[in-house]
Amino acid sequence: MKVFLSLLLTLLPISTIAAQLTLPPEFVVMRVNGEEYSTSIFLSDTKVNLPTGQNVLVLQYAEMFEEDLSDNTITVKSKPFILLFSVGPNDKLSFSFPKSIDKQSATQYAKQPVVTIKQSNGQSLALINQSLANYNDEVMKQTLARRQEVVKQSLDAKDDGAFTKTSPETIDMLKYWWQQASEADKQQFLDYIKQQNKSKK
Repeated sequence: MKVFLSLLLTLLPISTIAAQLTLPPEFVVMRVNGEEYSTSIFLSDTKVNLPTGQNVLVLQYAEMFEEDLSDNTITVKSKPFILLFSVGPNDKLSFSFPKSIDKQSATQYAKQPVVTIKQSNGQSLALINQSLANYNDEVMKQTLARRQEVVKQSLDAKDDGAFTKTSPETIDMLKYWWQQASEADKQQFLDYIKQQNKSKK
């Protein structure tokens, strides 16, 4: 069985081998590229396999501290935030952040978490780090702006060719919202597309 598995792995294309990012226990991985991510409570570190190219992670900083006058503990949490970055294949990525000394410094850090991701050669990755709420707001603004542009083109157009101009950014946005949608939303959208196609015939 081991020989078979080894042979199978050697036959897989190199593109299926992902980069791996190791995160410390102070960070909870909530979503990876639009998919919910479950973290094991038995592991101190979280290892996330990432496909080559652009990746979007939704994280949350959460660290426990003991109360001074009791045996109780308190957890300092940040709001969910996103990291957007690109990686190459077969790279071991390390994750670092300024370690909090006490609850007060952790509370301050949780307001705006800043992290660094480094490649195995020690070079820091260029990444976008912002709150999930701000990221969603920007995505929505871009979507609305593109919709308004499409409406404007449709009003100014004299032929059906106006709707054939689709930028790569538009495709990325459609893919993003498709990944965020529930199964019911996806089905409603597919029904809408079918109705639109019927109305054009």
